Order: sequence, then C-alpha cells, then structure tokens
Amino acid sequence: MIPIALRPAREGDREFLFALLRDALGPHIVKTFGPWREAEQREHFFASLKLALHQIVELAGEPIGCLNVARSAEQLKLNRVFLLPSHQGRGIGSQLVQALAAEADASGVPVRLRVFKVNPARHLYERLGFRVTGEIETHFLMERAPRSASTLVEQPAR
Repeated sequence: MIPIALRPAREGDREFLFALLRDALGPHIVKTFGPWREAEQREHFFASLKLALHQIVELAGEPIGCLNVARSAEQLKLNRVFLLPSHQGRGIGSQLVQALAAEADASGVPVRLRVFKVNPARHLYERLGFRVTGEIETHFLMERAPRSASTLVEQPAR
C-alpha cells in the first residue's frame, strides 16, 4: 500500500481543487461537452463546491488528489476521487475506493457513483465490484452492493 494520508479540505485548497478538476477530469469534460471554457468552468465549480465534503489526498505531505464522499444511512455516494495525472495508475485510486467499500460493507450500505461514459475509470470501478445500474446521456450510474462476512465466505460445493 502506498502511504497516503487524508485530511479535511481547507479554504486554501480551493484553487488546488479546481486545478485538480481541470487536470484529472478536464479531458473527459472536453470529450463530452466540447472545448474547455476556463471562466465558465471556474464559475460553475466554485458556485457548487462543497468544501466540507472534500478530503485532500496527500503523499509525503504534498497534495496529490481529493476524495469527496456524501455519507447517509442509505448509501455512500462517491462524488469525486481525483488524482493528479502524475499519480494515476499507481494503485492510489484503487486503495481509496477499496477503503470506502470496506466502510460501506461495515455499515451495510452500497457505494454509488457516476462516471463519464468516456472515462476509462469505469473499468477500475468494475474491477472493484461496481456494476452499471443505469445511465444518463453523459454518465454511467454505478453501484457496489454491500458485502457481509457471509457473502465473502466461499459457499460449499453441492
């Protein structure tokens, strides 16, 4: 496991979070909606940013990504798991999602998310037990059902 740390996002993280969105998700936004319009993206991002839901992912004390999860009694909703491109493909995203899945299993709730149809992260989610439950024009809706200890134990052959 890579020794990452999570800390609550602070006011000073707003620009980092926007830059992270642009770098990590920008290519998928462009493929889906057309050219990146910086001013429009900034306005929308900062108007809808829920800083309290964000955690900053750090490696050796440096911010490398973010995690945004909305927790309720019915589900864990994974809104964002973004990593700087230089830290993608190293297992960090898997590590974060697996920890979230373990939390959901312990609470007996599903993890739900949506992913751009053009985003190859869909395959990562499928490898981690998510399945497509629906779709909208631009996104797949995915869910990982909670697993109890009994579903993790191999059933005897009949």
